Amino acid sequence: MAVKEKSQEKTSRIWQYLKETHKWENYVFLIFSVLVLVLGCLILTGALSVRQDFWFIGQHPSAFGGILVGVAGLFTIYGLYPFFKPAFPEFKKVTWLTLGKWVANSIRVLLFLVIFALLFLLYDAFISQILGRIW
Repeated sequence: MAVKEKSQEKTSRIWQYLKETHKWENYVFLIFSVLVLVLGCLILTGALSVRQDFWFIGQHPSAFGGILVGVAGLFTIYGLYPFFKPAFPEFKKVTWLTLGKWVANSIRVLLFLVIFALLFLLYDAFISQILGRIW
């Protein structure tokens, strides 16, 4: 029973955070922008055709699809921005490796990969020899 209560409490806290921090308009905006993005992609790939006699769009369906994809892509980024906004200050707290440490770690990783590749090649050769004698 306690596990169920904790789960419900956690769910209610998440729901409360989403309701307070992210307005419902952002969700609707994001859903519509993704739908328009898909529509533009369908027009560009030819899966959705536009009649030739349709005003202005019928003469240039690829251009219209490209505009839809571009605008919807920008609006999708705009709709997602509030979700990622709290992460930007955290990026300032990240400390990156110096060039020397990065090169040293990269060499260690590559050396480790070479050793394991050779180890697996030796295992393969050994197992092939054993199987060759059995068969």
